[in-house]
Amino acid sequence: MAAMGGADGFGNKSIEKLVKFCGSAEAAWSADIDDIVHAGIQSKSLEAFVSFRGKHPNAPENLFKYCERHEFKLCSISDEDYPPLLKEIDTPPMFFYYRGKIQPHAQRIGIVGSRYNTNYGQSVALEFGEQLAAAGLTVVSGAARGIDTFAHRGALKKGRTVAVLGCGIEIAFRRNNAKLFEHIIERGVVLSEFPPQLPANQGTFPTRNRIIAGLSKGVIVVEAGQRSGALLTSNYACNYGRDVFAIPGQIYAQMSEGCNELIRDGATLIKSAQDVLDEYGISTPAISTKKSEPLAEFKPVTSADLTEMEAKVLEIIPFDKYIADDEILMRLDDIETDELPAIMLELDMKGCVIEDAGRYKRKVGG
Repeated sequence: MAAMGGADGFGNKSIEKLVKFCGSAEAAWSADIDDIVHAGIQSKSLEAFVSFRGKHPNAPENLFKYCERHEFKLCSISDEDYPPLLKEIDTPPMFFYYRGKIQPHAQRIGIVGSRYNTNYGQSVALEFGEQLAAAGLTVVSGAARGIDTFAHRGALKKGRTVAVLGCGIEIAFRRNNAKLFEHIIERGVVLSEFPPQLPANQGTFPTRNRIIAGLSKGVIVVEAGQRSGALLTSNYACNYGRDVFAIPGQIYAQMSEGCNELIRDGATLIKSAQDVLDEYGISTPAISTKKSEPLAEFKPVTSADLTEMEAKVLEIIPFDKYIADDEILMRLDDIETDELPAIMLELDMKGCVIEDAGRYKRKVGG
């Protein structure tokens, strides 16, 4: 089935029609042109599929070997591990690539927001991610910089998270934040419906957003300007009958315009993770507002335990006061913006730093 997705212009709906008509993905791949026509496939899609199959007759076998070599797995809509909730949306992905372990019946909550967030948004995403994961919910987000990354990082401290990619899975694991993805697959899943080597583009993110909404029983919008992609995710959630929650913000703050408008239009205003748990009747011990310690039990860390870049970052973090992400980036010329979140997560998990709302202080002895 995934091999058919390699034909540009032969999308989910066409694959679904052909597989249903032929009875199986194997039969669909080898179907003759008359069968493809009778399945109701439009002429342009038919031409794209027939042309691709003619050029790549061994595509299914080659794809299987490729995934095996790169340690990617494939989940099709007919597999037992395919999340039932995702099947309910209008256009569920017929298959997706993934690394990690799927829990198809897990209770999942989406946390989304702007890439260009404030310290307030970072703090909320971290706190909600951690506390909702600690209560047993799996946090779903889009693996982009900003709110998405902080939601994943918060969830990793206490539980599971799912990263839904806006690019091919191989592309993601080549990026500077590959370490973050490695941590996620230890405690959740990284997945994408796109061909593994497909770079992100303007069209891939809306497609990605529908999966975030489809996997989740509700979506929390933390910070969003009026044109934020997070609002598209909330629209999908609303259309799919999912709950939409929004974090209120100052009326003059640009990054809160989208959230405040969602609340005006009927989204549920929430001020704490407990509000979400109460909405779903999830019983849990009272959530502490105290900042958590790093995941790993603290042990003295030596330079041998750190990469060269981790050591550089740690060297400029003071013991006596907190330092923000932006200041770290300003003081280091050889680090990319997208690279820093994974480094800080690594330092956090190694017990080197204490985090507070996206700011860091070096731990004594770290």
